Amino acid sequence: MVLILLAALSMAVLFLLFKVFDKRNIPLLPAIVINYFVAFTCGSMVAPPWAVGDLTPLTLPALVLGILFITIFYMTGVSTQRAGVAATSVASKMSLVLTVAVAVVLYDEEPGLLGWSGILLALVGVVLASWTNGPAGARGMWILPALLFLGNASIDILLNATQREVLTPATEPVLPTLIFGVAGVLGSIRLITGPGGSQIRDPRVWVAGLLLGSVNYASLYFIVGSLARSGYPASSVFPLMNIGVILFGTLASIVVFQERLSRIQWWGIGCSIAALALILWS
Repeated sequence: MVLILLAALSMAVLFLLFKVFDKRNIPLLPAIVINYFVAFTCGSMVAPPWAVGDLTPLTLPALVLGILFITIFYMTGVSTQRAGVAATSVASKMSLVLTVAVAVVLYDEEPGLLGWSGILLALVGVVLASWTNGPAGARGMWILPALLFLGNASIDILLNATQREVLTPATEPVLPTLIFGVAGVLGSIRLITGPGGSQIRDPRVWVAGLLLGSVNYASLYFIVGSLARSGYPASSVFPLMNIGVILFGTLASIVVFQERLSRIQWWGIGCSIAALALILWS
């Protein structure tokens, strides 16, 4: 359970950092590119890939996940701007439905009656707790949140499959490093060939990338560890992590940013806490 809590806390800090970047007008893409190289460096110091031996089995998963990581980061920003925060956040959180369904079908996981009740209640909780009023023109922009839904679910499903089918105790800590390396290279190509490449000279971008990369590495490290050693099946791990992100993020938003929650959001938090209890009890 400790690994799940640490994963949720790390992901909540990521969202808070993005919020700080927005408030301070820090360019996002250069910070994301630097973040991936910082995360790669952290991973190389913790678990050097060259010390493991044959990494051939990890090549394809790392490549696909690296592409998904940089793509989803970019799509999240675009979706937030065009479709609104509400549609984007709800689509991201609802991806746990597809993740849990695949875990149940492919790996014969059986959450039981209490587990299923907790998972369904977790879905209600994340939707309500994420609910905010988006821009008026957001109604016709559901294609981006829909793609975001599929993208986030694809990442979680592939991480779960890789952990089950490919990773060994020796290669488990190496996978995040390889993923971040691939994402960093792809992000650099996008930054060099696209507009806004000069923004990387901004000192604030480097500070933002350093902070983001350190937390980003920790989040993926704890996610992989949660799937491997938490003692919970994936059908419980992902709902628990989503609930944790909401609870940690909400508490920080109230304390740090003095945000006020709507009645719907408080109902969502209540549902999330009830779901947490049901999943743990099951």
